[in-house]
Amino acid sequence: MKALLAIFALTLTTACTQPEAGNNAVAAFDADHLATSQACFSEHPASLLEPGQTLLERGPDGIVRISSLVEGRSENLEFSIAQMPDADRQALDAAAADFFQAASAVYDVTSDTVIYHRATDGTLCTVTGDRAIGRTLMASVRSLASTE
Repeated sequence: MKALLAIFALTLTTACTQPEAGNNAVAAFDADHLATSQACFSEHPASLLEPGQTLLERGPDGIVRISSLVEGRSENLEFSIAQMPDADRQALDAAAADFFQAASAVYDVTSDTVIYHRATDGTLCTVTGDRAIGRTLMASVRSLASTE
């Protein structure tokens, strides 16, 4: 009896996990075909961004890179958090947190509105094509760049 139940369960599982015939088309972006960006982990990311994109990259080296190509304006900002005054570091952290929260709210695996990359050293690069999110981040960090 146990053998029959096991065979039935195996048959049911196999039937439920097989793809439907004629439905093997891959969507533009899905879990196996994630969107990518060449701008992540590059020397001058803004030159590799598509119009309207903003990038925030931070990792264990204590460097935060923020780049943008929004409304024809190309910017690359770099912050060494170890060298920043506490108030500026807290403002940068708050701007980054707002950026990540806004990006996660519009993230959809079937589009390239938000692209996430993680390097083997732990650096996280996030690119968004949402202009409003990018403008908000850039407005928050421009004043910090002038004080460094």
